[in-house]
Amino acid sequence: MNAVTVWTRGITTAALLAVTAGSPLPAGAQPENRELAKDRQEIRQDGREVRKDRVELAGDRADVRRLERMMARLDKAKAEGDRNAEEGIRNRIHLFLRREVGETRRDLAADRRETGRSERELRGDRREVRDERREGDPRDLRDDVRDRRDDRRDLRDDARDTAESRRRLERERQILRDLRSIQSEVKRGDRGALQREDALLEEFLRIAKEDARETGRELIEDRRERREDLREHREDRKESQEDQGSGYH
Repeated sequence: MNAVTVWTRGITTAALLAVTAGSPLPAGAQPENRELAKDRQEIRQDGREVRKDRVELAGDRADVRRLERMMARLDKAKAEGDRNAEEGIRNRIHLFLRREVGETRRDLAADRRETGRSERELRGDRREVRDERREGDPRDLRDDVRDRRDDRRDLRDDARDTAESRRRLERERQILRDLRSIQSEVKRGDRGALQREDALLEEFLRIAKEDARETGRELIEDRRERREDLREHREDRKESQEDQGSGYH
């Protein structure tokens, strides 16, 4: 985690220690301090998501280019009638596809964890809204309603990502099964099996390209969310400074 400058004006020692440790703030902390600490936690999370998206996008694009090159080499070997080259390239392609399926499986597991985290955050926001309604502070209630709205949006996005990863994994697995089922015919040079192989590889390539595009969209969304969280943090900090100047607690 990169170091982040912490704005400490008006934050109690206990609250600052809680923020630094990444743990929830004590229940007795001032509401504005809790809100500012939550803002900073969200901004740090946004930064981690943006960095992760950048790495994943670079990897996805590299995977697409690698598969395109191997498919082109396979086509060249077929056109030249070089069976030995065909077999070697085909084996490398199948190994690559199995690795891609494993990566998709890990993506699905990560998406499920992220969905679970968003569900927990939304439940926490619901409790905060109920608490603020009992306390009757309209400013804190407004902030909590805003957070709840943002967390509902995050949960929808995470659930969508999980469903897409699940569909992609199922289709990639089916493509691998179909490729294995025609290998004996492919090795004999059966024209129909070779055409089927080409179609299956093209479909896997299309899925890989769509995955890269989706990662690009996620990067755009995470950058937007980070800008929004930074703006909200500036607004919350300004309100906290104004309250301290006016003696409001």
